[in-house]
Order: sequence, then structure tokens, then C-alpha cells
Amino acid sequence: MKKVLTSLWIVMTLIASQFTMTHAMSYEESYQTAKSYYQKKTVLQSTDEVFAYASLGLDVSSLPMENIVNTGYASDIAKTVIALTLHKDDPRNYQGVNYVEMLEGCVHDNGAFDKKKDSTEANFQLYGVYALYVIKSDKLAIAADYLASLIDEQGAFGSSWGPSLDVTAWVIEALSLVDTAKYQEVIDQALAYIQSTQDETGGYADSYMGVNVNTQACVLMGLLAYDAAGVKGTTYNKGDNNPYDLLLKYQNSNGSFYYSELGEENYYATLQGVQAVGYYNHGSLYKSAQALYQEIISQPVKEEVKEELVKKEENKPAPQKDKTNEAKPQKTKVVKTSDSSLLGAYLGMLLLSGWVVVKGRKYFG
Repeated sequence: MKKVLTSLWIVMTLIASQFTMTHAMSYEESYQTAKSYYQKKTVLQSTDEVFAYASLGLDVSSLPMENIVNTGYASDIAKTVIALTLHKDDPRNYQGVNYVEMLEGCVHDNGAFDKKKDSTEANFQLYGVYALYVIKSDKLAIAADYLASLIDEQGAFGSSWGPSLDVTAWVIEALSLVDTAKYQEVIDQALAYIQSTQDETGGYADSYMGVNVNTQACVLMGLLAYDAAGVKGTTYNKGDNNPYDLLLKYQNSNGSFYYSELGEENYYATLQGVQAVGYYNHGSLYKSAQALYQEIISQPVKEEVKEELVKKEENKPAPQKDKTNEAKPQKTKVVKTSDSSLLGAYLGMLLLSGWVVVKGRKYFG
């Protein structure tokens, strides 16, 4: 019985520690450790890794990228355009392909963002809005209007699976980037939905998983993009509990984030947790991407530069030959002889023949 009670006490202590966990690092320490964790990477292997890395204010172009280009879905094309931009590559001409043209070709007359259909879900549409915002496309307004129209009766946005806190927060970010004033009513409805799910700890309770690190991070990205001052203040607090403080309780001492147990390095929890930390310190990732895109398009397209160089080469006058360095034709070496040398040779032959005749008479005559 004593062993049973002891075991129960240990279990209860562990459970209680999860509810009363405190975060030892300051906001600055949290940011610096997250940054250090990602600076150990030697290659970025997905668009999500590119986004997390860039969110921390790190230079994406300093690392190679793998598995970035994907054109399977319209949302994949959008992510490709954003990732290439963050890497300081020109998405208008990356390895001979114009991904910007491909992106804009996915926008239908009604604003839906899809490769084939003139309808889609919010979780796909929002990436189109992000990418169109980055490149300042003329099709941005109609795509944002379509996204705003996807709100449901409770103020949520989602996917074919139903309403989603994550997606709703991302839509708030997208619409606030495009035009906060225009979409304020929609944003307010979405905010009301999000706040209705907040529990007493400051956490946002997903309908499937309850309060968890991924949803907390995604909601905070949307809130920080829309109202960073409110998050850093008390606007979104539940009592004395701040939602950002709760997120940081999931951060390990090395900068990564765990999902279930302290010390566990969860890949997706880290991706989204780190991105939220980046937003807290630098704001929306897509604002940074838009600024980079403007720098990229201020430079000539690479192919145009090459054509110009070809034209310049064609118009150059033919270079003068440097005669001092011309290759000389190979000549056969000729030994020159004078007439006097030939005469000497004949005289020598005559003397030799006379000597032979005299000797021959002596021995054979």
C-alpha cells in the first residue's frame, strides 16, 4: 500500500509540474537560444525550415536549400515563390522557370487560388494571398476578397476537415497584411472566435488536441502580425496569464521546443515555436519577404544581362593582332655551304684518290 501511495504521489507531482512549470529564460534569452539552435543548420530542407530560419532574422541565402521547388498544388507554388525570394533568388527566372507567372496563373476570375478549380479552402487560399502580397501582384485584392469570404458563421476559417484555430490565425495575418481597415470586420469576427477558445492558462484549446505547442505558436503568429503591441501587453491575457509566456514554457534550454515532455526535441513544435519567437522579435515573415522581392526586381533579369553582354561583344571592333606574340611557322633547318667549301672538298677527294693509286702500285704493281 505504501508503494502504491508513493507511486501515486510521484505521478501527481509530475502532472502538477506540467501545470506549474516556469520558464527560466528571459524573452531575449529565449530568442537567442532559438537563433543559436537554427544557426547550427548546414542546409534548409523544406520551405517550412526556410520560413523558420528567416523569421529569426537569419540570412537564408547563406545556406543551400533542398526540396524547395514544388508545383504540385497552387499553395506549393506560392511557398516556392516565397522561399526563393527569402533565399534572394529571382522567382521570375529560377533555373529558367518563371514561378511568378505560374503563381498568378492560379488565380481565377473570382479570386480563388487553385491550379484547376475556381474554388478552394482557406488553408490553401491563404498561401496564395501571402505570395501575391510578397510580389505586390495586381491579383492580390481579388484573392484576399475570396479568402475573407470563406469565414464561417462562428468566425472561423479552416480546411476540408472543418474550422481550425491555426488557419484562422493565419488568415488574420494575411488580411491584416493586405488591408487591415478593409477587412477589419472579418478580422474582429476571427479574433472573437480565437479568444473564445482560450482557457485559464492563456492557452488556446484546439478542438482535437486541446492546448498544445503547435496551435499556441500558430495563433501567436497571427496575433503578433496583427497586433504585436497587444500580445506584448495584456490585451490577450487570461487573467495574469500571457499566451506568449505559455508558449515559451514549451521551449527547451537549447532553443528547441517539445510537444509532450520537457527535453524532447519535436520537429514541428520547434518549426512553429521558433517562427513565433521570430515574429515576436521581427514581425511578420512576409513583410521581410516583400522587401527582399523589391530588391530582387530592382536588378535586371539574369537572361537579359547575358543578352546585353552578347550584344556588346558582337559590337566590339576586331582586336588587333599582337604580332610580337604571333606563332612563327616551323622551318626546316638548312645548313648553308659556300662555293669555297665545295672546292675544298673536291681537292681533298682528288688527293685521296692519288694516294690510293700510288699505294696500289706499290703493293699490286
